[in-house]
Amino acid sequence: MAALNKRYVDGPFGQVHVTEAGPEQEGDHVPLVCFHQSPISGAQFAVFQQHMATDRQVLCPDTPGFGSSDGPTPVPTIEDYADALATALGRLGFGDGHQVDVLGFHTGTQICVELAASRPDLVRRVVLSSLALFTAQELERNRAGFGEPRPLFTDPDYVSSYFDAQVTNGLRGIAPERRLELFVERIRSGTRSWYGPEAVFAYDTAARLPDVKQPVLLYVLRDTLSENTRRAASLLERSVMKERLDIYGPSGWDSHAEEIAADVCAFLDASDPV
Repeated sequence: MAALNKRYVDGPFGQVHVTEAGPEQEGDHVPLVCFHQSPISGAQFAVFQQHMATDRQVLCPDTPGFGSSDGPTPVPTIEDYADALATALGRLGFGDGHQVDVLGFHTGTQICVELAASRPDLVRRVVLSSLALFTAQELERNRAGFGEPRPLFTDPDYVSSYFDAQVTNGLRGIAPERRLELFVERIRSGTRSWYGPEAVFAYDTAARLPDVKQPVLLYVLRDTLSENTRRAASLLERSVMKERLDIYGPSGWDSHAEEIAADVCAFLDASDPV
């Protein structure tokens, strides 16, 4: 499979860390940029990235403040994240007619939406999986559970309990070593780990979706946001939906990476996807 290469580019909050992979010989396929869930990093897509990169360049940046990317001090918005990542992509030579396709999972879906709506010169096609499109009741419930600073210094059992949930008793579809790797990516965001979820809850996804004019694949995996993803169809001008409820979303990027890559490629490479 394709090798993963790491690099840094400058952004408005400092350096943005990007993992790249691609075929030995550059082809005609549009590059794909993947935006991860919070609080993890681009490492979430490492296995999927290698499968996708057999015939195209695939970039997985760490959202500012997560992974190895520098982050903002005040709580950012989704617009801030999208602007920072667009700046990083611009420094990598994208934009001004050199477009990318984008894929997002959980928090990454909203970054995709904002980039597609605000930068049609940059974004050609969009893949949204586990879209954070909430009803008022869902928003209130999720904000209460995930939109607050974590008790890193006040709850002596917090880190050990988190480890048990993510590693010892974590996703069974992936190896323990991989669960440990992703746990480290989760915990390294430290006291700002809640910034991503808070940005999600403050973003009006429903109001922004109609501004996305590009073809969109709503890729419905089995997880807590399956129905939320389906809802987006009525708000998008050009969308197609593919259901893969046989794949559990959080572990699928590892356990079913080759299958997901085939589904995503079919959409991105279709002459008339919608």
